[in-house]
Amino acid sequence: MKAVILAANPSRRLSPFIEQRAKPMLRIAGGLILEYTLKALRQAGLREIMVVVNHEQESIRAHFGSGDHLNLNLDYIVQETPKGIGNALWTCLPWLDGEPFCLVYGDVLSNGNPFIPMLDAFSESGQDLALVTLPASSREFGNVYLDPEMRISKLVEKPVGSQANYVFAGMFILHQNIFSRLELNGQSMSRAFQDLIQDSVMKACLWEEGWIDIIYPWHILEANQLMMKSWKESRIDQSVELKGRVQIEGPVVIEAGVRIESGSVLKGPCYIGRDCYIGNNVLIRSHTALGPGSIVGYGCELKNSVVFGSSDIGRLSFLGDSVLGEKTQLGSGLTTVNHSPDYSPISCEIDGEMIQTSLTKLGAFIGDGATLGARHTLSPGSIIPVKKNIPDNITL
Repeated sequence: MKAVILAANPSRRLSPFIEQRAKPMLRIAGGLILEYTLKALRQAGLREIMVVVNHEQESIRAHFGSGDHLNLNLDYIVQETPKGIGNALWTCLPWLDGEPFCLVYGDVLSNGNPFIPMLDAFSESGQDLALVTLPASSREFGNVYLDPEMRISKLVEKPVGSQANYVFAGMFILHQNIFSRLELNGQSMSRAFQDLIQDSVMKACLWEEGWIDIIYPWHILEANQLMMKSWKESRIDQSVELKGRVQIEGPVVIEAGVRIESGSVLKGPCYIGRDCYIGNNVLIRSHTALGPGSIVGYGCELKNSVVFGSSDIGRLSFLGDSVLGEKTQLGSGLTTVNHSPDYSPISCEIDGEMIQTSLTKLGAFIGDGATLGARHTLSPGSIIPVKKNIPDNITL
């Protein structure tokens, strides 16, 4: 069976982390979203994979190439204009050989391998199949309803209210006749799915482990926690230099070429990428992922944060519940305030709209290449654009 991964959509709601990278190239818990997906497909026995690309496609092609290093056969096809999921899939029609195939949305992530139970369920029924899951909130997704035989009986595109319900998890096994349904429905994927549901030929495979669709910047933090949740033991490369007294608690992953100075404390689960430097007396708390080539200065504290890599965090800084893009520079004594005085839920302005995050703890989102000078204090939910330059906060 072949697989199609949709990786073309730029998704403005993920700003400031989408301007210079494709969405599946977000780094979560030390790995790329697309890398997790490809490895799961390979484990399930699917090795012929087409990736539909457009936005920042060069980075995907450069990193994954033909897939040889993953023991996969990767091809790429360009969706020239963003005309939706149905059109993206339509571009793959000449490549597919008339057999059933697996369709995967490139921005979903799970902490297990759902493709294995999906293939088992499909082999039993032979019907079109959708992975469904029960998220904490289903307001952002089309809601699906199931009959007693696990057939999908109804799809509600824009649900009203806050009651949690099953949703499509962005992974499907479809027969070739999905293309005739797309043709009849103007290449609308949602209407093609509605046709399948109306004809009672689409079954559900229930996924009860962790799952997330990364829509907004704070979902990067949630995804990072999700992937680290299953870590049970540490993995520390033999080349790592621990200078003097370094305290490690819980499961940590430390890659090659890392140097950690005396007095530092790492509380897992956390991840330290290749060639990072951590200065004296640094506290790295749980669910922090430090991308490759990053520097953390003396006396810093990092908590529940994701740093994509090649960044420099100045001495005596606090980074809490925050995300840093690549090649960012934070001056000495910078503080991210990660809650309001009364711990009320925090809102963020995304693409000109105020979005309620429902989170009472949230720091800052700092875009790639941004430079922030010394002694700045960032309010909860702050968003710093790509390559923004903010001078030192000099008072005299």
